[in-house]
Amino acid sequence: MNSQKNYFELFDLPVGFALDSGVLAERYRALVRALRADFLSDEEDETARSLARIDLAYQTLTEPLARAEYLFRLYGVEGTETGGDDDPASTTLVEEMERQEALVAATNRSDPGAALSEVLTRLAERGAALDKELHQLFADPTPHNLGAAREVVRQLQGLARCRRETEERQAELLRPRPA
Repeated sequence: MNSQKNYFELFDLPVGFALDSGVLAERYRALVRALRADFLSDEEDETARSLARIDLAYQTLTEPLARAEYLFRLYGVEGTETGGDDDPASTTLVEEMERQEALVAATNRSDPGAALSEVLTRLAERGAALDKELHQLFADPTPHNLGAAREVVRQLQGLARCRRETEERQAELLRPRPA
């Protein structure tokens, strides 16, 4: 296996955010099968390293935010860490604070389970819209679009954090209370 190939080349896929997960899974299984056959040879260490790289590549390309971060690295764009006050991430911070306020309000409603479900629905709808926008931006990876994609990834990361917290609060509601 050529360790110089990027993850997309490894699976013989075009470089881009949009990909066919079925094709990716099929090619992953084919690569793993081929390498496992090599495991019987004298080069077990090299085969193990190749399998580990294939697994990392598969996990990266399977998860949309990890795939976006990988594409940023391939295109030579800085990651999604936040910057100063003039940084677009400050807008994301305001949105995240608003989501947190909505989460607290939902928890304090008379039926917090239903309210938290509504929050999750809104998060999923917003996430789907952002995912669609991210597909469009990566379809034409100009410097401007990659900058905009970086901001969309920041927003998706905030949504993911809020979704996890909302799910944790829902789980707390379902836990039996000690008598």
